[in-house]
Amino acid sequence: MDRSGIAGNFPIRLRRLVSVGALVLAVGASVTGCGTSSPSKASHAAAMAPVPAVSLASASAASAAAESSASAAAVESSAAAAAAASSASAAKAAQASASKVQAAVSQAAVRKAVAAASKAAAAAAQKAAADQAAAQAAADRAAAAQRSAEASRAAASPTPTPTPAASSDCTPGYSPCIAPGSDVDCAGGSGNGPRYVEGPVTVTGPDIYDLDRDGNGVGCQ
Repeated sequence: MDRSGIAGNFPIRLRRLVSVGALVLAVGASVTGCGTSSPSKASHAAAMAPVPAVSLASASAASAAAESSASAAAVESSAAAAAAASSASAAKAAQASASKVQAAVSQAAVRKAVAAASKAAAAAAQKAAADQAAAQAAADRAAAAQRSAEASRAAASPTPTPTPAASSDCTPGYSPCIAPGSDVDCAGGSGNGPRYVEGPVTVTGPDIYDLDRDGNGVGCQ
């Protein structure tokens, strides 16, 4: 197999790598006294020497391994980027879910507060109505008690006998009417007249004829 043909099939970078390796080998040989030429000539000769097939195969394998490592690193980097994107998306979704939960909790709290306020208002209204009814009942009882008291006082106090209107034909303060004139005594009594009246006679004013001697308001009993 033509070595120059093998070398021509590799990338330029690989051929440079092989040349540098050969140069290093040549320098090492000159240091250990393996050659008789000067170092510069030996290096040039080593650089210009044909590359063995084994060295080319090893370099090709190393290059393939490097490319494989680079590909693996690229795949790993892509996987990491995808995982990071997935994590970011999951975090965003979790944040959105948390916002929804918080909004739902807030709405539930508002509904609960409104329901509690409505219930408290209804209870207050019921209490106010009950208090008003109790006040009205108390007022009715007080009015009934007042009427009862007035009725009791009216029953306990006798109705006063109306005093007849005085006239020129009656002496004021007596009922029935006694005509004005000289002294009047009770008929059947010890008085000496000259006029007499049948009793009983209600004394409603001055007792000028002294008919009510015991002072109980009734004369000639």
